[in-house]
Amino acid sequence: MKTVKDQDCPVFIGCGSLEKLKAWLRKKAQDAPIVLLHEKNAAPLILPPLFEKIPFLQDVPRYELDSTENRKQIESLMPLWQAWNQNHIDRNTWVVLLGGGVLCDMGGFAASLFKRGIPFVSIPTSLLAMADASVGGKTAVDLGEVKNILGSFRRPQAVAVDPVFIDTLPDSEFLSGMAEILKMQLISKRGFSPESMENSFCKQNFDPKLLHFAIKEKARITRLDFEEKNLRRTLNFGHTVGHAFEALALRQNRPIPHGYAVAYGMACELLLSVRCCGLEAEKFERANRLIQNVYGTFDFAPEDISVLLEYMRSDKKNRQNGQIRPVLLKNYGTCLYKLSVPAQTIQEVLQGYPFNEKTYQHGS
Repeated sequence: MKTVKDQDCPVFIGCGSLEKLKAWLRKKAQDAPIVLLHEKNAAPLILPPLFEKIPFLQDVPRYELDSTENRKQIESLMPLWQAWNQNHIDRNTWVVLLGGGVLCDMGGFAASLFKRGIPFVSIPTSLLAMADASVGGKTAVDLGEVKNILGSFRRPQAVAVDPVFIDTLPDSEFLSGMAEILKMQLISKRGFSPESMENSFCKQNFDPKLLHFAIKEKARITRLDFEEKNLRRTLNFGHTVGHAFEALALRQNRPIPHGYAVAYGMACELLLSVRCCGLEAEKFERANRLIQNVYGTFDFAPEDISVLLEYMRSDKKNRQNGQIRPVLLKNYGTCLYKLSVPAQTIQEVLQGYPFNEKTYQHGS
């Protein structure tokens, strides 16, 4: 087991992290009341491993959330806040969050606002949440179809990332998390080779070192820029286009996993990087080939492009006048995050999606 520091928040990583959290809670929370907030639908899978490792949590009050993506709205939290209020949850109460990325986002947001903030700890149960949502202190819900636009910056008191939960994941959820791990390699490693990760997209071949790197690097970035003024924006690589794909899929009642949307978004933003800031076409080709081989492609009609552009203009990372500022790569490990990209350029890239050899040889 390893520990990464996310400012004052310890992140326990690996086998034994739940036992470490148990001892940590006993020491830090002492006699404070504790409640458990967990995913509703995954409860039969995620509660037994938790109770085996931290038995005393079986005896604390339990609350559950339907934390599916289409329920990631502030209205979904009202019954929870009302229950907390009726049950006299106070500012000394500790909340243990157990679930995937949406649960971590929603639960952290609920705790950060209730009575102006109550302490919480996070136990992410999906690979996506382990690599992304549980670290860095972002909490959020959606506003209608606009992703994560209501939120707060609030770190948990501690995080336990235990691989025992990876075995509970369906393959699609495992791959969704691997997209965020791939993202961290692309934005952080100048010597990265996409081919080096080919075998890692299978649960049986999962390399814990990739997860540890992703968490450690994200903690480093968020320590330097907690409120996303500058450097932290690099963590949004793939998300400007990816969130638009995700929102369109929800609107059309064909939701896709968040990590898949990020993967498709990274392919588009890699080609934008070739066109706008000189990324070598060969580096786009290699990463795009890996993404297509693992995740396939996202289907949309030509008439959907205008809708996708409107979603991108609503992105919370943009500045004035609706200018679209995706994160681009000048090289693997070298990001640009202040460049405004003309809507016409994005439209041309989307018109060429999914990308093949002809696209990037003649469209760049």
